Amino acid sequence: VANARIAMLFDTGATTVVLRAEDAAKVGIDARGLKFDVDVVTANGSASAAEVVLDRVAVGPIVAHDVAALVARKGALGQSLLGMSFLERLQSFSVERGRLVLKGK
Repeated sequence: VANARIAMLFDTGATTVVLRAEDAAKVGIDARGLKFDVDVVTANGSASAAEVVLDRVAVGPIVAHDVAALVARKGALGQSLLGMSFLERLQSFSVERGRLVLKGK
């Protein structure tokens, strides 16, 4: 689904972008067809997730294509995570005067 807006936590501790099941549905991912065969450890404990590739992830004017991501089972995650599979594509990220600043390449 084009231009679906999802609130995400900036998480350098997450290896990949991780979507809550509800957010995956917003972007057109049908969780019924996914294999939840990736074991993950979160702050809430262990869970299983499904691997996907997101065609496009955009934060403001910064756009990345073909981003590796995981979809969590419904109820397993309180908030979707903007993890390193997106963040490593940036030129830099920093906190300046209390604000998160992302710089694209």
